[in-house]
Amino acid sequence: MSDSQALGDGTEQARGKGRRNVIIVVVVALVAAALGIGAWWYFSRPADVQRADVVRFDKERSIVDNSMNLYDPLVQEFTARYTNVSKGDALEEQDAVLKREADLLQRESAANMAKLDRMAESPALQDPAVSDAFGKFKEKYGAVVAYNDQRIINTASITRSVGGPCGPLHTELNLQSENYSAEYVKVADACLKAIAEAKDGTDAETNKLLTAVEGVIKGQRDKQQEVLDADEDLVRIAKRTLAAAAMLGINEPLNKARTEYEAAVKEKSTKVVADANAANQELEKVLKSRLEQFEAASGDGDQS
Repeated sequence: MSDSQALGDGTEQARGKGRRNVIIVVVVALVAAALGIGAWWYFSRPADVQRADVVRFDKERSIVDNSMNLYDPLVQEFTARYTNVSKGDALEEQDAVLKREADLLQRESAANMAKLDRMAESPALQDPAVSDAFGKFKEKYGAVVAYNDQRIINTASITRSVGGPCGPLHTELNLQSENYSAEYVKVADACLKAIAEAKDGTDAETNKLLTAVEGVIKGQRDKQQEVLDADEDLVRIAKRTLAAAAMLGINEPLNKARTEYEAAVKEKSTKVVADANAANQELEKVLKSRLEQFEAASGDGDQS
């Protein structure tokens, strides 16, 4: 073999070795990249939902559902106590009862919202079906909390206006008194002011009720003012007669307003509760199905 041939063979061997090195480097790089992607996928994917997570989540669901059942008796107790104290006790005592009872219900609301927030952190929500059902559950039970919070505002607003300054208009004033018209106008003005203030913060149904009562009282107040504004005795007598006749007809519009309000409140309450119950049943159904899948996979129901 000549020197030139030996040199050529050495060059070819070097080139072949270099190509092999390049291929090895590329393969190693691809393997490393693949391992990196695999590791990223493995460590970043959500952990599998465990049976214990679902069992615990279902217990939390049941606790929240039972807690919501406490609202209605609490609100009824508040309404009874506040209405009773508003009939004769001083304003300070009324405020004390309102604050005490409202604080109790607000604590109950806060506790229930905290329970819903804790449920929102459950590993069980990594299951898409559970997450979707819980989203509706939290929304509807949150609506129950908001509805009952609003009931306190509505009850207080009605009691402190219609049951407060407006009360004496048709219970304490003497229709036969010479000063009846003046007394009615004075009390009616206080009543109308209280109603206007009471509307703030109420829901649509309560606002409609207060507006209806306001209209009736204002109409009667204006008729009594006409009596006071009359310059002649005969005119005053005629105005007083018309005002008295109108007074006999106020029960119909007031009863209508009350009946419509009660029907609207019942309809709203029924819907809020029905929506929450439906969401609870759906979540319970999804969780039950998930637990059945665990039992089927384990063969004996002991998977955890």
